[in-house]
Amino acid sequence: MKEGNENRKRRLPASERKRVILDAALSAFVEFGYHGALMDTIAERAEVTKPILYRHFSSKLDLLLAIIDNAGEELRTSLLLPTPSEMDWLTSIRHSVHAYFEFVTRSEAAFRLIYDTDLNVDTKARERVTQIRKSIIDVVAGVVSSYTDTSKMPREDIDVLAVILIGMVESTVIYWMNNKDRPAEKYEQSLVQAISSILSKLPPRPAS
Repeated sequence: MKEGNENRKRRLPASERKRVILDAALSAFVEFGYHGALMDTIAERAEVTKPILYRHFSSKLDLLLAIIDNAGEELRTSLLLPTPSEMDWLTSIRHSVHAYFEFVTRSEAAFRLIYDTDLNVDTKARERVTQIRKSIIDVVAGVVSSYTDTSKMPREDIDVLAVILIGMVESTVIYWMNNKDRPAEKYEQSLVQAISSILSKLPPRPAS
């Protein structure tokens, strides 16, 4: 009777089962590295059989790509402004920097896997990370453009600036994760000041 209850307990919807498998894969990748993580270990941690694991993901690479996609989309979405037309540029900077740190705090393992480790495991993985970074550049460049007179500063220059700003945030976040010597809020404040100083020099969008 107890065994039957356990079986019923573990009959999860497909979407939830996939999430459990991805969480198990992420923990295995972080602990053992991509090459060192075994599908047997992932199946054991997800409490599924290997046939069920392969039913959801055909290979270890598919698991890695799914983790990258999920983390990248979560980060990109968190950086989107809720009401950009009603938010002044300084508030939008605070929002974006805080959202980035919140994502890293919430999904540190996924962030480390994508941004703080060597993903030379497959061309597809490298391409996927490149696509994610490009999408984040587009989000940041779009926000900067919304507060800038683009007749005086072309979009190509704003794109380059977005790359620089994102690089500042990424390197700061990675340093904070590896040290935790101060609260994240201190780093957020310093980043907001630095980014504000840079963006204050851009030609402002004319009032409509």
